[in-house]
Amino acid sequence: MADTSKLNKITEYILEKLSEEFSTNLCKQKLRIGDNTYKEFTGVSNNRDIVIFVCHHSGKIKGGNIPSAKLDSLFAKCYFMEKIRAKEKYIYFTNKEFYEIFSNKSKGIIQGIELRLFEELPESFRKILNEVLNNASKEMNI
Repeated sequence: MADTSKLNKITEYILEKLSEEFSTNLCKQKLRIGDNTYKEFTGVSNNRDIVIFVCHHSGKIKGGNIPSAKLDSLFAKCYFMEKIRAKEKYIYFTNKEFYEIFSNKSKGIIQGIELRLFEELPESFRKILNEVLNNASKEMNI
């Protein structure tokens, strides 16, 4: 099984950089989205005005098809993000191809969530990201 725990280090790095950019501490936190329902988000500011989700999905799958399950999963996350009360909501992508796919597929569907590509990953983290995604892709083809 692909060791996706390595992605946690990449996510921590991204949150550290975004905390600097937004001048606030961003950390993983559960937020209320319903009467008694909570969902965890990658980064939430102390005052809960900023909510961030970091997406590490890769682009097209074997055969050049669009990864519909990954899209559905992210649309579900968007639904939860739309329900929370935050002034700023962002999804940061670490894969340009998936960012472009999701940007095109979500036009006119999601509201109040800004999609951004995180391009400042150091080479060491890019290698880890590619390794994890390649291993996960190989497992899907077994």
